[in-house]
Amino acid sequence: MQPTTPPVRVHLRRSVSVLGRLSFVLSTWLFAAWMAFPIAGAQAQQSLIIAATVNDEMISILDVESRLRLSIFLSKLPDTNETRRRLAGQTLRSIIDDKLKLQEAKKFNISVDQHEIERSERDFEKRNGMRPGALRQLMKRLGVDPNGFAERLEAEIAWSRFILARYRRTIEISEQEVDDYLAEIMRDKGKPEYLVSEIFLPTGGPQNPQSIQALADRLIQQIKSGADFGAVARNFSQSASAAQGGSLGWHTAGQLATEIDTVVRSMSPGQIAGPVKTIEGYYILRLDSQRTADPFHEEADEPTTVTLSQAHFELPENADAALVASTMAKAQQISAQATSCAQLDSLAKQTGSPLSGPLGTFPMTQLSAQLRSVVEPLAINRASAPVRNAGGVIVVMVCNRKEPEAKKIDPAEQRARIRNQLLEERINLVAEQYLRNLRRTAIVDVRL
Repeated sequence: MQPTTPPVRVHLRRSVSVLGRLSFVLSTWLFAAWMAFPIAGAQAQQSLIIAATVNDEMISILDVESRLRLSIFLSKLPDTNETRRRLAGQTLRSIIDDKLKLQEAKKFNISVDQHEIERSERDFEKRNGMRPGALRQLMKRLGVDPNGFAERLEAEIAWSRFILARYRRTIEISEQEVDDYLAEIMRDKGKPEYLVSEIFLPTGGPQNPQSIQALADRLIQQIKSGADFGAVARNFSQSASAAQGGSLGWHTAGQLATEIDTVVRSMSPGQIAGPVKTIEGYYILRLDSQRTADPFHEEADEPTTVTLSQAHFELPENADAALVASTMAKAQQISAQATSCAQLDSLAKQTGSPLSGPLGTFPMTQLSAQLRSVVEPLAINRASAPVRNAGGVIVVMVCNRKEPEAKKIDPAEQRARIRNQLLEERINLVAEQYLRNLRRTAIVDVRL
């Protein structure tokens, strides 16, 4: 049955979904207790214990534990009881949403075949830098139920198909709207433009705002310690951008929500900020890059690459203030003396650290947030100021930088891109509104 509906017209604006009026309270200490069970010896029991029901459809403890375990691994978060306790509520929320999406899609006879799920699985592996077939091996090693993951992919495919079938033909993007948008970006030509990524954690659900803020603080700490921002966004963010690893694309000043826009304009590339509180919840932000807006040029497909050298000064983790100060002074001296990578490498030998010397050539996108924020503003053959990190103190120098040439965009192509962007934003907005209504009318019973 082809779903039909009257034309939908919505104002283009940024919107995020909230949980609505689901009437349950999540007991975090009880979650922590059952999360502590090892999967290998308890799968049969966990599959029989009901964590929640969604319109009489069961979610087992095994479902929640399996998704949580895989998400933690892919996000490079520490697999501890504390991490699980903090993420349990967001994980259950995601599974509840998947159930609602599947139920609604099936109501309109929208189905997904096995080949589509397998193709989506290959795409998931590619997005996470895994070779084909590696995901199944990983799930087996972690003791993760593959059926739960398959249902997650099925929900994504079915929901997208349902929303497009229901609303695609009812949403029109007029030539005037394209003209208005084009005029707006032409007014922004020459102004700073920001490439932003987000992780969104909504309030108003099973956890109180204080626990959501604590979770955001914890995730920020873990991301700065090496957790993968994109993977955390894909697995735990409750926003439409999660599917793209949290990427919001390029924006000029004033195009994002006021609270977010203010923070972004004060950030440096590679910097993590937040949690930023809004009426809907908390945002963790990353400024991926910054450029001067030019609507008829775009970044090349390949990222900028840099060739780096460094002087490394080892410091014990519990170094006292005097040792840190003297080490920083030595690093500052080398930073002031070095005027080329060859000279930096020569001076770096004095540190006695095996980590000193040439580092190699890297895409900027592969650098850690801390290193990227240091490297981004550096001119070639200019040493950075001393930087304290987990292993000691470093002075970094860019030996070479290769920036691919930006491509010229044809005006007709630009109009087509604007049209597709406006359409995608409206589809996402409608999908969020529809899911919000499903949450409000659902009968959800959490048993924990």
